[in-house]
Amino acid sequence: MAVLACSVDGILQDPAAVDSLARATQYGDGLFETIAVIALRPLFWAEHLRRLRQGATALGMALPDDHSLTCLWQDLLASLPATNPHQRLVLKILCVRSEGQGYATPQRSAATLLFLLQDWPLRPKRYWQEGVCAGLSAVPLQCGEEYLTVKTLNRLNQIMAWRALPEEWQEAVLCDQAGNLREGIQSNLCWRIGDRLLTPDLQDGGIAGIQLGAILQQARSWGLTVEVVREPAEALERAEEILFCNSLICSWPVRRWQERDLPGAQGSLAQRLAGWGQQLGLFPEMA
Repeated sequence: MAVLACSVDGILQDPAAVDSLARATQYGDGLFETIAVIALRPLFWAEHLRRLRQGATALGMALPDDHSLTCLWQDLLASLPATNPHQRLVLKILCVRSEGQGYATPQRSAATLLFLLQDWPLRPKRYWQEGVCAGLSAVPLQCGEEYLTVKTLNRLNQIMAWRALPEEWQEAVLCDQAGNLREGIQSNLCWRIGDRLLTPDLQDGGIAGIQLGAILQQARSWGLTVEVVREPAEALERAEEILFCNSLICSWPVRRWQERDLPGAQGSLAQRLAGWGQQLGLFPEMA
């Protein structure tokens, strides 16, 4: 259904300017990727495109080939005025379904692509240098279907969990309706017990992060055994280290979990990840 007229806060807008985003704004019918851009280079570019394509397949949307997507990024970068090559930026790719009437959509439909280049978010350095405080969220994560493993534009579950976040916490862990660990509000979760690194099974709910995959690969190279598990929240009581990770924070070590003190940035794995994250340019000390 085409947009015939539109106003924003009472100010009339060109309907054509908002028509391509209509399904995103009305239904959250689309996907997104958030990519760290370091020294004008998008980190883990191929991995992000692979996940975007997997999500598009799951939702029945067609995407251009990877070369075309790369050209779109290069054109966007070339459009910028002179940019500090050491500046950290955030690239967000939005893929919005272009066809459909209400909830009804074709089996396979075209997509509108938006590339947004944004400033890097500023966060306190102590989150890396010391660690964060976290605990269990009172809001469960919706799970049980394949589409719930896709980075759709519908993030209301995470928004409501963030609204319930205690003021003294920087992150929280969401469990599924059965009480099993899944992920952080804005991050993935992993924890160390001895030489084992554990992370929740996300095959039917939760987002398998690109940064998580890179961290698990690094952990294996350091001799840690990586295990994907379906465990209740009580499993974290045995953790020697707990960490959150995503594409922009790299990793946040936990210094206080619920009412329990943990090593935070002094943990052996946290220190290794800090050195690795500095090499990637993700830690604030490298800004």
